[in-house]
Amino acid sequence: MTSDLSDQPLGARLRELRQRRGLSIKEAARQAGLSASFLSLVEREQSDLAMNRLMRLLQIYRASLIELVKPEAPISEVVRFGEEARVHSHGEHIDAYLLVADTERPLIPMVWVYEPGAAMDEPASLLTDHFSHVIAGDVVISLDGTDHRLGPGDTIYVRAGRPFQIRNAGDDVARILGCGIQTSTGLYG
Repeated sequence: MTSDLSDQPLGARLRELRQRRGLSIKEAARQAGLSASFLSLVEREQSDLAMNRLMRLLQIYRASLIELVKPEAPISEVVRFGEEARVHSHGEHIDAYLLVADTERPLIPMVWVYEPGAAMDEPASLLTDHFSHVIAGDVVISLDGTDHRLGPGDTIYVRAGRPFQIRNAGDDVARILGCGIQTSTGLYG
């Protein structure tokens, strides 16, 4: 069964990770480019968190999605369909499925699922090069002020540090396979 963060207390887990790193809420918010009051709302389960903001916090906390999900099964070489760690962004209508059970590996493959009309709230930027390959649906990926419309089978390669934003431009669910390289400081900048 998929490990699903949408049914788990995300805010409490984020607070635990922040405290483990010895960061005040004010300092963590500053490093993530958020207001302390907003981060406090997230930690108290009173506000949703955009996916790229979640990833920035995980980088600051030097933590992984696996640490958030805390799967009961031991780390394995194989991740079976339906057993992926899943993160759901209610506000953005985006799901992210982690395709490895061990995020200490250099490659971090994920499948991103965008509901019709779903879009990232704000641009994201990765610390390393990465690619996105559209499995299903039609998406627009904004990169350097240019919109790139991609359909099934299309791939875009994005260099490190370049902000990008993805939205589902079709009437059907869009599925994107993405893969980035894990560094000692994480994936997101």
